[in-house]
Amino acid sequence: MHRCPLFPLPRALAASFALLAASAWLPAQAQTAAAVTAPAAGTRNFPPDAQRGKLVIGTMPEVTLNGKAMRTTPGFRLFSTEGRLLMAHTLAGQPLLVNFVIEPSTQWLHAAWVLTPQEAALKR
Repeated sequence: MHRCPLFPLPRALAASFALLAASAWLPAQAQTAAAVTAPAAGTRNFPPDAQRGKLVIGTMPEVTLNGKAMRTTPGFRLFSTEGRLLMAHTLAGQPLLVNFVIEPSTQWLHAAWVLTPQEAALKR
Protein backbone atom coordinates (compact mmCIF):
# COMPACT_ATOMS: atom_id res chain seq x y z
CA MET A 1 0.00 0.00 0.00
CA HIS A 2 1.39 3.34 -1.05
CA ARG A 3 0.96 6.26 1.38
CA CYS A 4 1.48 9.98 1.08
CA PRO A 5 4.74 11.20 2.55
CA LEU A 6 4.12 13.23 5.72
CA PHE A 7 7.57 14.73 6.01
CA PRO A 8 6.52 18.41 6.03
CA LEU A 9 4.04 17.86 8.87
CA PRO A 10 6.52 16.40 11.42
CA ARG A 11 8.98 19.21 10.69
CA ALA A 12 6.25 21.78 11.29
CA LEU A 13 5.24 20.03 14.50
CA ALA A 14 8.84 19.86 15.69
CA ALA A 15 9.29 23.56 15.03
CA SER A 16 6.07 24.46 16.83
CA PHE A 17 7.04 22.30 19.85
CA ALA A 18 10.46 23.94 19.97
CA LEU A 19 8.82 27.37 19.91
CA LEU A 20 6.37 26.33 22.62
CA ALA A 21 9.16 25.00 24.82
CA ALA A 22 11.17 28.19 24.39
CA SER A 23 8.19 30.39 25.24
CA ALA A 24 7.37 28.33 28.35
CA TRP A 25 10.91 28.82 29.61
CA LEU A 26 10.64 32.64 29.60
CA PRO A 27 7.95 33.05 32.31
CA ALA A 28 9.83 30.62 34.54
CA GLN A 29 12.93 32.78 34.23
CA ALA A 30 10.92 35.89 35.06
CA GLN A 31 9.60 34.25 38.24
CA THR A 32 13.03 33.38 39.53
CA ALA A 33 14.27 36.91 38.89
CA ALA A 34 11.69 38.45 41.22
CA ALA A 35 13.04 39.28 44.66
CA VAL A 36 11.33 37.44 47.50
CA THR A 37 11.57 39.16 50.84
CA ALA A 38 12.13 36.77 53.70
CA PRO A 39 10.54 37.47 57.05
CA ALA A 40 12.75 38.77 59.82
CA ALA A 41 14.52 36.21 61.93
CA GLY A 42 12.17 34.54 64.37
CA THR A 43 8.96 35.78 62.73
CA ARG A 44 6.62 34.22 60.22
CA ASN A 45 4.33 35.75 57.65
CA PHE A 46 0.71 34.76 58.16
CA PRO A 47 -2.09 35.31 55.63
CA PRO A 48 -3.77 38.72 56.00
CA ASP A 49 -7.12 37.08 56.82
CA ALA A 50 -5.64 34.88 59.58
CA GLN A 51 -7.32 35.18 62.96
CA ARG A 52 -6.09 34.20 66.42
CA GLY A 53 -7.68 31.69 68.74
CA LYS A 54 -7.43 28.71 71.05
CA LEU A 55 -7.59 25.37 69.25
CA VAL A 56 -8.35 22.05 70.93
CA ILE A 57 -8.20 19.04 68.62
CA GLY A 58 -10.74 16.31 69.20
CA THR A 59 -11.35 13.24 67.10
CA MET A 60 -10.41 14.39 63.63
CA PRO A 61 -12.02 16.10 61.74
CA GLU A 62 -13.74 17.56 64.83
CA VAL A 63 -12.02 20.41 66.68
CA THR A 64 -12.97 23.14 69.11
CA LEU A 65 -11.95 26.66 68.14
CA ASN A 66 -12.48 29.42 70.70
CA GLY A 67 -14.95 27.16 72.51
CA LYS A 68 -17.01 26.51 69.36
CA ALA A 69 -17.26 23.04 67.79
CA MET A 70 -16.05 23.01 64.20
CA ARG A 71 -14.86 20.66 61.45
CA THR A 72 -11.61 20.78 59.52
CA THR A 73 -11.40 20.79 55.74
CA PRO A 74 -10.10 17.66 54.00
CA GLY A 75 -6.86 19.54 53.26
CA PHE A 76 -6.41 20.88 56.81
CA ARG A 77 -2.81 21.66 57.76
CA LEU A 78 -1.42 22.30 61.22
CA PHE A 79 2.02 23.93 61.33
CA SER A 80 4.48 23.79 64.22
CA THR A 81 6.36 26.80 65.57
CA GLU A 82 9.22 25.82 63.22
CA GLY A 83 6.89 25.71 60.20
CA ARG A 84 6.77 21.91 59.94
CA LEU A 85 3.55 19.98 59.39
CA LEU A 86 2.16 18.39 62.52
CA MET A 87 -0.04 15.32 62.70
CA ALA A 88 -3.07 16.87 64.36
CA HIS A 89 -4.20 13.65 66.07
CA THR A 90 -0.95 13.59 68.09
CA LEU A 91 -2.00 16.82 69.84
CA ALA A 92 -5.57 15.76 70.68
CA GLY A 93 -6.91 17.39 73.82
CA GLN A 94 -4.09 19.93 74.18
CA PRO A 95 -5.08 23.62 74.08
CA LEU A 96 -3.00 25.40 71.42
CA LEU A 97 -2.76 29.14 70.80
CA VAL A 98 -2.87 29.46 67.01
CA ASN A 99 -3.37 31.76 64.08
CA PHE A 100 -5.94 30.15 61.82
CA VAL A 101 -7.72 30.52 58.48
CA ILE A 102 -11.35 29.54 57.89
CA GLU A 103 -12.38 28.23 54.45
CA PRO A 104 -14.98 30.78 53.24
CA SER A 105 -17.51 28.54 51.50
CA THR A 106 -17.83 25.84 54.20
CA GLN A 107 -16.75 27.85 57.28
CA TRP A 108 -14.46 24.96 58.25
CA LEU A 109 -10.96 25.28 59.65
CA HIS A 110 -8.47 25.18 56.76
CA ALA A 111 -5.05 25.93 58.30
CA ALA A 112 -3.58 26.71 61.71
CA TRP A 113 -0.14 27.79 62.91
CA VAL A 114 0.94 27.07 66.50
CA LEU A 115 2.36 30.30 67.89
CA THR A 116 5.59 30.93 69.75
CA PRO A 117 5.39 33.11 72.90
CA GLN A 118 6.89 36.02 70.92
CA GLU A 119 4.27 35.66 68.15
CA ALA A 120 1.51 35.35 70.74
CA ALA A 121 2.60 38.65 72.31
CA LEU A 122 2.13 40.49 69.00
CA LYS A 123 -1.27 42.03 68.34
CA ARG A 124 -3.20 40.40 65.50
